Amino acid sequence: MPRDPQHRSSVWLIGGATAFTLLGDQALYSTVPVYFDELGLRAVQVGIILSANRWIRLLTNEVAHRAVGRLDQRLLFAGAVALGAITTATYASTPGFALFLGARLAWGLAWSFIRHLSVLSVLEASEAERSGRSAGLLGGISRTGSIGGLLGGALLVDWLGFGPALAILSVVSLAALPLVWVGFVPVTGRAQGRSEADRTTATTRGLAFTHGMVGPGLVMATLGAVLDERLTTTGWWSAASLTGTVLAMRFLLESVAAPRLGGVTDRWGIHRAATGFFGLGSGALVVATLSPSLPLLIGAVVLFFVSGTALGAGLMGDSGRRGSRVLAHYVTANDLGAASGPLLGWIALAVFDERRLGLAIGAVLYALSALTARRLGESQKLSE
Repeated sequence: MPRDPQHRSSVWLIGGATAFTLLGDQALYSTVPVYFDELGLRAVQVGIILSANRWIRLLTNEVAHRAVGRLDQRLLFAGAVALGAITTATYASTPGFALFLGARLAWGLAWSFIRHLSVLSVLEASEAERSGRSAGLLGGISRTGSIGGLLGGALLVDWLGFGPALAILSVVSLAALPLVWVGFVPVTGRAQGRSEADRTTATTRGLAFTHGMVGPGLVMATLGAVLDERLTTTGWWSAASLTGTVLAMRFLLESVAAPRLGGVTDRWGIHRAATGFFGLGSGALVVATLSPSLPLLIGAVVLFFVSGTALGAGLMGDSGRRGSRVLAHYVTANDLGAASGPLLGWIALAVFDERRLGLAIGAVLYALSALTARRLGESQKLSE
């Protein structure tokens, strides 16, 4: 954990700043899949919009890695926060597809810097054997912004309309600026230059790809459509509000349980933990796909979020402790999966007209990753 009170306060300040930056982005996941007709978008365009910010990060993650050691890190962080607020204000203008897409690409650039600098700063101040717990603590604090964006954003859109709601979120997100300026601890050469690459790194990137494709990708991007199909009641509890509530549960888990679940991966080792949590997530998605009951479907999705929270903290911490370059490779693999997921899910929906197909695909991918992690762990034991 952080070494002194300054570092402990920095974790909370930087985590809080990151939370504010996520408000506008996360609001889209609970509202656009429900209101896309009103926004003048087609189903395939929803998949493109929800994945574009991840596709661009396949390039911008490397840009962030290179910039960390060359430019003023605090100014880079503040500039990324300001750019994020501008993109949210662009969504508020309810633009056409092309401008919406441009704003999503700009947000991807901003998030590359926000994530890279926040993770490295926290892990710079942490002991290597507690990297999972440290990454989980940062993620837990920052994901309060996801809760606010998903749930609060959905409620604001239901009450005020899409444009006014996103305008409010763009202004609120600027509260991140003073937190960054006060709390950021510059990353030293130790974290910038360290690169502990080994023969397991490529496979770990494969697990990161699956984690991104299924959780932030397939499940988050298509859950609104699944719940909209299954919701039979009417009234103030709309499909958007229900989607925001369920997705917010994921980030509530990250806020409360991510440090402890990250600690589990520290104790078990990354391969044993990945085997167990990928397997748990696969089983949960099978239940969600086949469930005839809306409450059981929601419960299974929440259980899936538990597995994803543990995997995110463990894989991020394991990669971050290896240094800036390995972290950049890890997040790029994760982003590639997260970018592919929404596109795959919405293309499948458009072609087969089956809204739960994305959940079924996710179950298969998680099961394959559980087997991969188990074999990798067995191979490592034999080589020791």
